[in-house]
Amino acid sequence: MEEQEQEQEEKVDEMRRIVEKQEERIQSLQSNAFKLANFYFVFQGVVLTAISDSVISLTCSQRWFPFTLSFLAGMINLVAMSRIGLKYKKTLSQQYQNNLDYQDALQTLHRLREAPAPRPSTATSNSVEQSRDGFRDAKHWFAFLICISVFVAFFCVNLFGCWKIPCLRDECGNLPGNENCINLCDGAKCISVCREY
Repeated sequence: MEEQEQEQEEKVDEMRRIVEKQEERIQSLQSNAFKLANFYFVFQGVVLTAISDSVISLTCSQRWFPFTLSFLAGMINLVAMSRIGLKYKKTLSQQYQNNLDYQDALQTLHRLREAPAPRPSTATSNSVEQSRDGFRDAKHWFAFLICISVFVAFFCVNLFGCWKIPCLRDECGNLPGNENCINLCDGAKCISVCREY
């Protein structure tokens, strides 16, 4: 009896260590995802600030440069965020299953300690269901897809901004006028100077 109890205690300790390691891995993956997202947001902020600043005069024909830069950064970050998210979801599922195993091992240990006489151990536990929780997995997938969708939406808004903002300055050249007028523009501010003879 004591031998079974000792083996069960070792199993409980091992399962507890596994669950704790997985909790550390989850925290590490969350930290990496937040760092990556923050770096991307700062990078895009710098790019959008640079192209909307009136000191830097990008013309509509030069918009490919910030667009390409944003596109490449966004795609790299999207792939990295997807990989981190899939690892995070997989680790959460494993941790849940290992937590069930840990709870089952704890209950078995308590039964061994409370048993008045030795009896054969049963391999299955009636109190802890060790089947996969379909709702939990669906909830993890839903959260993952929401996060990736928000990232993709931000990515698309930035690409649109990088494509459209440099062309806003060129709209001053399209002011109505005639051949006797000259349009003077500074960024998005334009005035028309016309001759009157």
